[in-house]
Amino acid sequence: MNIKINLTNRYGYDLALYPYDGGANLSGEGQRIAKLEGTGELVVAQGESSILEVPGMGSLLVQFLGEQKLEDCHERFCDSPSEFDQYEMMALLRYKTTELYWRFPKEDSDAALDISINDIGTVCLDKVLSGEARRVQLPEFFIPPVFTAHLPEGNPD
Repeated sequence: MNIKINLTNRYGYDLALYPYDGGANLSGEGQRIAKLEGTGELVVAQGESSILEVPGMGSLLVQFLGEQKLEDCHERFCDSPSEFDQYEMMALLRYKTTELYWRFPKEDSDAALDISINDIGTVCLDKVLSGEARRVQLPEFFIPPVFTAHLPEGNPD
């Protein structure tokens, strides 16, 4: 099973799309998505990732994580969970400090969504074609409470 993300570039710069080779390194060969109305398609296999480079803005990381769940983003103690909670498959799109948590049915062989890069370089979710997506915020760097006692004290002013 693969996921597909349809891309539209409305930004004034070309975008570069790279498969992430098993998490080892960026491939030297990437797909170029032309500026101002260029289109492209990102296809990611389960367990794999891809990176979309937006010049001047940074990278969008697309991770197809399969049956994994972000437990803190589900209603664990609910008698009748929402449809979102019942979807079996997961993909995560990470851009800067915001993430899109996308869940979709396992039997959907063509799970897809449409995104665009607008004229100022912002990544926009245009349409979810399969399943549901939610905006989440995951920590960039987790420091367990046991280590906070050992951090140097800051300036009290």
